[in-house]
Amino acid sequence: MKIITRYTLREIIPPFFLAFLAFTSLLLVDKVFDLTKHFVEKGVNPWYMLEMLFYFSPAVLVLTIPMSFLVGIVTAFGRLAADNEITAMKTAGIPTYHLVIPVAVSSLILSIFMVIFMDITIPKGNDAYSRLSIEIRRKNPALVLEPDTIMDEMSRSDKKWYFESMDSETGKMKNIRIWEREGAVPKLITAKEGELLFHEGWTSLKLYNGTIYQADEKNPAKSYALGKFSQDEFYLDISGELSKERESYNSPRNMSINDIRGHLDRFKRELASPKISEQRKEYIRKGKINEYSVELYKKFSIPFACLAFGLIGVPIGLMVRRGGRMVGLGVGVALIIIYYVLLTAGEKSAKAGIYPPLLGAWTPNILTIGASIMLIIRTIHEAPIRPSRLINRLFPPENPNQDNMSRKDESHR
Repeated sequence: MKIITRYTLREIIPPFFLAFLAFTSLLLVDKVFDLTKHFVEKGVNPWYMLEMLFYFSPAVLVLTIPMSFLVGIVTAFGRLAADNEITAMKTAGIPTYHLVIPVAVSSLILSIFMVIFMDITIPKGNDAYSRLSIEIRRKNPALVLEPDTIMDEMSRSDKKWYFESMDSETGKMKNIRIWEREGAVPKLITAKEGELLFHEGWTSLKLYNGTIYQADEKNPAKSYALGKFSQDEFYLDISGELSKERESYNSPRNMSINDIRGHLDRFKRELASPKISEQRKEYIRKGKINEYSVELYKKFSIPFACLAFGLIGVPIGLMVRRGGRMVGLGVGVALIIIYYVLLTAGEKSAKAGIYPPLLGAWTPNILTIGASIMLIIRTIHEAPIRPSRLINRLFPPENPNQDNMSRKDESHR
C-alpha cells in the first residue's frame, strides 16, 4: 500500500508542477505587461515591479494550485491507464480504491492548507501591495497622471486640470489647461508646457509660457485675459486618487475570515438598531450582507476545489487514457473553465440576491464532488467508463488497435 501510494503521488508531482508553472505564468503575464508599461514609461525603478508581483502572487496561487492539481491527476492516471499499469495492478490483486485513497487524502490535506494559506497571505499580500503602490505613486506622481484626461489632483476641490500629451524625450507635458472657480467667477489657465517637480514630501506642477483668462463678474458670458506669464507653479495633491486606490483594496475579497465575520456582526447589530432608516436597512440586507457572505463562503469553497478536482481527476484520467497527456491537459482545462464559470455565475447571482450566498459559492464544488463520487463508484466496481463521442472526436485514439483490445478486455471481464 505504501509503495503504491508513493508511486501514485510521484506520478502526479511532475505534471502538477509543469501545469503550475504554465498557469501561474499565464495569469501573471497580464499583470507584468501592465506594470512594465507604467514603470518603463514613467521611469520608475523596476525592482518595485518585482516586489509588487511578489505581493500579488498569493491571489494567483490560490487559483493556479487547484487547477494544476487537477491537470496533474488527470495526466498521471491517463498515463498509468494508457501504459496498462492499472491493469497490471489489478492483476496483482491491488484494488482500484488503493489508488483513490492517497489522492483523496492528499486533496483534503491540500484543501485545508489552502484555506489557511488564503486566509493569511491574500489579506497581507493585498495590503502590502496597496501600501507599496501608494508609496510609489507618492514618490512618483507621474504614475497617476494620464494624458488627455481631466484630473483633480490640485490641492483645492474647485480646481481641475488637463494636459494633451507628454514629450517622451524631455518628460514635459504639452498644452495644459487648468480650470478654477473662485466664488462665482470661473478662471482658465493655459500653458504650452509644464513639468512635475518633486520636493520633500510634496509635488508641484510648474507651467511655462501661459495665459490666464477670467470671466467678467457682471457678465460671465464674456471673458478677458488677465495677463501672461513665463513661469508659474501649482501645488499638486494626489491624496484623493490614492485614497480611491486604497479603498479598492479594502473590499471583503481582500479581508481575512475574522475580518469578514466582524463586518457581518456589525451589519447585524446595525439592522437591529431602531435608529437607522428603512432604506439603510434594505441596503445592508440586500447589498452588504450578501456581498460579505459570498466572500466568506468563497474563503472555503475555492480552497476545497482541490478536493473536488482531486476526486474527479482519477476517473477522468482513466476515461481519457487513450489520448495521452495532451488529452489529460485538454479535459482538465475544460473542467476548470466550467468550474470557474459556475463559480462566477453563482457569485454574481448571490450578490444580487437571486441565489443563497452559501450555494452561490459552493455549487461548483457540490456538482463536481457529486459527479466524482458516482464515477469513482463505477471505477471501483470496474464498470466500464466510456469516453463520450465528443472526446472521441476531439481526441482520436493514437492506436486504434489498442482501443479495440481494451474494449475486448472489458467485455471478457
